[in-house]
Amino acid sequence: MLMEPLDFSNVAAALGETAFCVDRAPFNRYLAGGTFEPLAAFFRAEGAERTYRSGEEFARQGVRNRTCGLLLAGAFRYVHLTADGERRIVGYAFAGEFVGDYISHCNGIPSWVSIEAMCDSRVTEVGTAVLETFYAADAAHERLGRRLAEHLLAEVYERLLERCAATPQERYERLLTRCPGVLDFIPLHELASYLGVRPETLSRIRRRIR
Repeated sequence: MLMEPLDFSNVAAALGETAFCVDRAPFNRYLAGGTFEPLAAFFRAEGAERTYRSGEEFARQGVRNRTCGLLLAGAFRYVHLTADGERRIVGYAFAGEFVGDYISHCNGIPSWVSIEAMCDSRVTEVGTAVLETFYAADAAHERLGRRLAEHLLAEVYERLLERCAATPQERYERLLTRCPGVLDFIPLHELASYLGVRPETLSRIRRRIR
C-alpha cells in the first residue's frame, strides 16, 4: 500500500519553523498532507512545548510512553536495544511529524523502543488522557484517530512486505527514490540498521549502483 509523499517544507512553513531535514523528506509516508492538520492544530493549542537536547530521550525502552508530540523542529531516531546489546534503528521522525510510541501510548504497555533526539529538537506534547479526550470529543475526531492508526499500520505493513519480498538493494533504491538525500542527514551505519543489513553490505550496494 503506497501513500502519496508529503512535502514537509509546506508543513514547516505552516508551523513557522526552520526545521532540521525538512527539505530532505519525505522519509515516512503515512503522514499525508493536510489529513492530520486538525490533530496538529490540537497539539499546538493544547500541548506543552519542550526542547530535547541532542541524545535526550523522548521515550525509553521498557518504560510506558505516556506522552506523544508534534515535532516542531529537529529529528528523532527510534532505537531497540537487543538482549545482546545491539542497537537497532527501527524508525525516524522529522519536523512536521508526530513522535511517540503509539502502541505503548494507546495500550499502556512498556515501550519496545527508545526515542532519541538526533539534534536539539522542539516538541509540543500532550499526555494520554488529554489525547483520548480529543478523540472522544466527536465522531470527526474519532475518525481522525482511526485514520492515523490505519496510516501507521500501512507504513509498518509495507516495511514488513519489503523485508520479506525485496532484496536489500531494492529496499535501498526505493528509499532513495522517495528521499534522495537520505545520507545527508542519516549516517550510513544507522541507515544500514534501519534497512536490516550490515554497514559493509550497504557500502557494497552503494558502490554497485553508482
